[in-house]
Amino acid sequence: MQYGLTLVIIIVGMIGAALTFWKGANWYGFVSGYRYNSEFQGKRYECRLRFATSECDSLCFIGANESGLCLLYHPASKGWWRKYGAGGFNKNLEIPWSDLDYRPVTILFKDCMRFEIPPRKIYFYIPKEIGDQLLIDAKRKTPTPNVTLSLNPRAPIQ
Repeated sequence: MQYGLTLVIIIVGMIGAALTFWKGANWYGFVSGYRYNSEFQGKRYECRLRFATSECDSLCFIGANESGLCLLYHPASKGWWRKYGAGGFNKNLEIPWSDLDYRPVTILFKDCMRFEIPPRKIYFYIPKEIGDQLLIDAKRKTPTPNVTLSLNPRAPIQ
């Protein structure tokens, strides 16, 4: 009986170590593969970005242009735990639109925009208002016009 329990603990430990190694290697590949060393010239928005596998939000600047989505390191995200990317990313990143899928979602009554990098199995969420504005800035979505509906039959139609 004791031998079987020890074997189960060893197997579970090895699976946990393998998954941790896979997540670390995937994260390293993500950060090094999309590193952005230039200065972003477009509009940037401060927001809290949440990675699907993270327990906390990452404060960052985010911007978009026709070539891709830029995740820009926020200087207020300092601390020894952030130095190594534990609370998010610590380098500027540019993800080409060809690598991204995106769609609006609702998470716990909050409207968000979900961005996904399918080959790397990395997902992150930002507030929907900022996500919509990024898509407009990148010319991937047209702004919705302000339309006023009136119940007055004599109201002029514009």
